[in-house]
Amino acid sequence: MIIPVQFEYFRPQSDISKLVSSYYNLTVDEHVSDIMRAEIANLRFVIRGRVSTNLNGVDEQYGAGDTLLCGPTYRWSNVGFEPGTRVFGAAITPLGWARLFNVDADQLANRLVPLAPYIAPSVLPLVSDIFDATEEIQRVRAADRLFAAMVDPEKRVDEAFLDQVTSWITSPDPNELAVLLSEMSRSPRQIERLCKKYFGSAPKLLHRKFRALHSANRLTWQELTDWQDIATTAYSDQSHFIREFKQFNGRTPSEFIKGAHILVRLTLQQRLQIDHQSPFSLIG
Repeated sequence: MIIPVQFEYFRPQSDISKLVSSYYNLTVDEHVSDIMRAEIANLRFVIRGRVSTNLNGVDEQYGAGDTLLCGPTYRWSNVGFEPGTRVFGAAITPLGWARLFNVDADQLANRLVPLAPYIAPSVLPLVSDIFDATEEIQRVRAADRLFAAMVDPEKRVDEAFLDQVTSWITSPDPNELAVLLSEMSRSPRQIERLCKKYFGSAPKLLHRKFRALHSANRLTWQELTDWQDIATTAYSDQSHFIREFKQFNGRTPSEFIKGAHILVRLTLQQRLQIDHQSPFSLIG
C-alpha cells in the first residue's frame, strides 16, 4: 500500500530543546482526512496547500502562508489536507509555552489562532525566513532562530512545579492523580492554578489525557492486537476505559487497532527514530 503522507522529525538546537520538543515536516501527496488526537501545544506553518480543521468548533480552512498557534488540546478533532500540502510544525512543551508566550495555556486550550498577536512584532521577520527556506535543514535552522529570539529569560516561571508534573504525566507507568497530590507540598488550589497556567487544564483532566495517550502509544509501539493488554486498573470498568480512550484519541481501542489512522501511526512510529531531549517528544 502506498502511504499518501510523509512525516519526518527534526531535533531543535540544544539551547531550546527543553522548550520545543521536536520539529516535524508533513507532506501530503493525496487528499487525506483523518483525526488529530489530543496533543501538547504546537506552532504550525502551512508552507503550501490547504488544511481544514474543526478544532475551534466550526469547520475552518487555512492556506499557504498561515502561521497557527495551537494551544494544548484535550479532545480529538477532524483534520483534512488537500493534495500537495506541506506543513512544518514545532511541538511546544509546557516550559516552552511559559517562556515563549505571554498568555496562560488554559486561555488557548483547544484553540487554534494566528500567531502574530502572541509574539513581539520585532520577531515577525524571522517567521518569514521559515517560509522562504528552500530546504528542510534551512527551515529547521530558521525555526531555531525564531524560538531563540522569542525566549524571555527573565520571565518568572515555576520550573520546579513544571518538572514535577512533567515527570508524573510522561512516565509510562499508570501514576494516579493521588500520587502527584501526595508528593507535592502545595495546596490543592495552588496546584490547580499552576496546572491551568502551564499545562492548560486542571490536574484531573491532565491526568486523564496522558493516561489515554500512553495507552494508544503502547498499542502502536508494542503492536498489540488486544487492547485489554494495556487497560489498567485505574479504570472502573471496560466501558470507562473505552470512553476515556476515545475522548482523547478519537477512536475506541478496537478501532485504533484495526483502523488505518495514518497520522497517528506515522507520527508515533517516527518519534521512535529521533533523539529525545524532552520527555514530551514521545508523547505529545
